[in-house]
Amino acid sequence: MPINNYKGFVRMTGFCKTKIPAEITAALDPIKDNEEAVKAYGIHLGTEMCKKILASGIKTLHLYTLNMEKSALAILMNLGLIEESKVSRPLPWRPPTNVFRVKEDVRPIFWANRPKSYITRTLGWDQYPHGRWGDSRNPSYGALTDHQFTRPRGRGKKLQEEWAVPLKSVEDISERFTNFCEGKLTSSPWSELDGLQPETKIIDDQLVKINQKGFLTINSQPAVNGEKSDSPTVGWGGPGGYVYQKAYLELFCAKDKLDQLVEKIKAFPALTYIAVNKDGESFSNIPANAVNAVTWGVFPGKEIIQPTVVDSASFMVWKDEAFEIWTRGWGCLFPEGDSSRELLEKVQKSYYLVSLVDNDYIHGDLFAAFKEL
Repeated sequence: MPINNYKGFVRMTGFCKTKIPAEITAALDPIKDNEEAVKAYGIHLGTEMCKKILASGIKTLHLYTLNMEKSALAILMNLGLIEESKVSRPLPWRPPTNVFRVKEDVRPIFWANRPKSYITRTLGWDQYPHGRWGDSRNPSYGALTDHQFTRPRGRGKKLQEEWAVPLKSVEDISERFTNFCEGKLTSSPWSELDGLQPETKIIDDQLVKINQKGFLTINSQPAVNGEKSDSPTVGWGGPGGYVYQKAYLELFCAKDKLDQLVEKIKAFPALTYIAVNKDGESFSNIPANAVNAVTWGVFPGKEIIQPTVVDSASFMVWKDEAFEIWTRGWGCLFPEGDSSRELLEKVQKSYYLVSLVDNDYIHGDLFAAFKEL
């Protein structure tokens, strides 16, 4: 079982009464507060141990993941036993191991970068969407708690380093978002994941440009028209199928910029949007309870799978969490009364959260609406 974090390692070895070799203790002690360094050491140690096991003539390895498969996969790739391009995702998002959610295969796209939060907010559901999203008004999402805003120590430290910089203007805020899209930052208050996801890198140049204009993106996906399901960037569902996506953008912006964008959207009939502010004032060009499939796959011998949707009702639930992150995810990195914290609170109260879908996944260009703004 790879070492993924120091506290978990100490807890597990204490529980099992495992004798830890002195060289491992010596290697971990200087880096125990650096989660990424501990994880990297765990991969290195696991790789070397497996090499010795295989060299002794044993042909079988059993790696425990405890639902944290990245380190185990890294070890197997280091050993040359699997290729990174051959590691397929069963769905665009990682299915939970909870036995009660085993059939779940549809989710709103809004929590794509915050899967743990989505799971905690839907724990009380009697049934989970299977085959189609259905009517999201029936189950109720759990209330926001401190749990949605707690983070591992290593991630908190990374956010402190990358996002707790002095902010004197909205241009400084825009710069943080731009740097994240350029890959200069590896963390985001709006994401539980590490850095940009592979498919996001397809459109990172366009994301940089609109963030520089003050449209602050927190979620996105490129249009995909019939890519093979084993594609290393956008593939999912295993080999033999084809996957499709509508281009999607989710962003924060000031009211004046939103007014300009809405006016431009009138010239693009395939674009649909929902916009809402912290107080719940909203407007849209789609029906109030519309559900739009934005990701789907076609596989041999199966019905069409549509694992990701834009659901208007769920968006109004998600917006509370998204706006809270301005203060409880980012503002909290600054001392009480700090001018940077006050600026973030001002943005939180005045900006709108916007969900945009380009329904023309063949010829559409979602970013065309931003070009002359």
